[in-house]
Amino acid sequence: MKNDIETIGSIVAVASDKSVSGELGFLYPDVLEAIRLCTINGIAVLGVELFQVRGELFHTVKMSGYELPDPRQDWGNYVSANNAFAEEFVRLNPAGDDHIYVLTSSSWREFCEVQELKKGWSGN
Repeated sequence: MKNDIETIGSIVAVASDKSVSGELGFLYPDVLEAIRLCTINGIAVLGVELFQVRGELFHTVKMSGYELPDPRQDWGNYVSANNAFAEEFVRLNPAGDDHIYVLTSSSWREFCEVQELKKGWSGN
């Protein structure tokens, strides 16, 4: 099953032909456009991973580290804040064409699905 980010044509269009385990990968500076498009489409970028590509191998170079409180109060602000942190991470860590960025993301729909799964796990 595809993640919601993978169903948005404009985001897929800026993705690199390289991917990690089937997840979309983005080159610099295209990743900044992808984050902008996520914001427009209500998708929160929860984290960014930067990989160096060596042939068929992907070596983790750096991962973002930010976390925001529960988004149920205002999903739009949650998206904007997360994506601003993601953009800042990318701008502070620009990389050449031998690197790709992978965005861990969630739409409101995906967030709600996870919350329902959690209820099932806890028996509530």
